[in-house]
Amino acid sequence: MKLIFTTLFFALLTLMSYGQETITVEYTADYTLLINGQQIDNTTTYDDIVKLLGEPELYKAYPTGKSRYHYKELGIALSTVEGNVLSIGFNYNWDGDKNFPETSFEGELKVEDIFINKSSHAIIIENLAELELTALSPACA
Repeated sequence: MKLIFTTLFFALLTLMSYGQETITVEYTADYTLLINGQQIDNTTTYDDIVKLLGEPELYKAYPTGKSRYHYKELGIALSTVEGNVLSIGFNYNWDGDKNFPETSFEGELKVEDIFINKSSHAIIIENLAELELTALSPACA
């Protein structure tokens, strides 16, 4: 009986370690960014993101104090300057830009009432334009 419980414990531990938790990203009508319910703003630090998403891989450190990180398994790129978050990017369709990991973001992105995922088509930009959020990224402008 003890062997069965030990085996189940390690099986559960393995699933928890290797299973990707669904990341939810929400951009609200009052211009608030939430990741898994936690507000991300100009006071968010690198350590705050590590607590939220885990330890990223350093992609490149610049002499200016800027650093770029990748969450390769999550499809997320993170930039910091002197320990403060500068930007967070979610890769849906990698186009060769080495500043982003090749893996697609599998989480959920919600902009007000519009859901975006890697299967979304360019027509979704028209829906975002109705929300007056036309410059979410340079590719959208």
